[in-house]
Amino acid sequence: MPDLFDGDPAPNSSISPEDGALEQGSSILGQVRLRAVEAAKSFLIDMWLARHTEEKVMPSLLKVVDGCKETYADAVTASGGIYAAGYCIGGRYVLLLGSERQTRAGKIAPFIKAGALAHGASVTPDDFKGLKVPVSLVCVENDPLFPDEVRTAGEDAMSNANLEHEVQVYPGVPHGESHNPCSLKGGRLTCAGFAVVGEYQDTSIKEAQAQSYDQMLNWLKSH
Repeated sequence: MPDLFDGDPAPNSSISPEDGALEQGSSILGQVRLRAVEAAKSFLIDMWLARHTEEKVMPSLLKVVDGCKETYADAVTASGGIYAAGYCIGGRYVLLLGSERQTRAGKIAPFIKAGALAHGASVTPDDFKGLKVPVSLVCVENDPLFPDEVRTAGEDAMSNANLEHEVQVYPGVPHGESHNPCSLKGGRLTCAGFAVVGEYQDTSIKEAQAQSYDQMLNWLKSH
């Protein structure tokens, strides 16, 4: 799994034990303080995202692709190419790796044979333009990080291009930072996208996680 962020991990969604207690309370002061903590976290994440642009991430991914072709040449030849799975921010790069895109050297062929992505983030409708490989999308209902208008624009683009694809929207499950359920342990609040294996108390989320995993795995196996 490539390091998309060059050793610079995303800001941790941690809060102090006192703030964790406030989250359970109902006082106005407690709610104000909690919103302040959330605003600070959002600011840190925005600053972090600004440091990790497509121009910085894609060269690293292309090195990984070249390394796979060299190190696993027999497997790549036998399977007819390289496959990619991406979660959250990584989901966007599955689309970019699967696209025929205009570069300074002219158009280039896709770098993968097929892809699957779960609860993508920072995806725009333009990211679906030039997509040339079959793609499976695991989506979250009412997801502010991958809104319905982006998803439907992507579906339209893939349909108009007669591109094989599948889209599954999972209701009642979280994307990540801004959603529950979260676990509070030792003053640390941890949240994760539902499709990532985690410690979920809600059995419906556990079931959705298993279903989304099978969706992505079966899609890649079938291609």
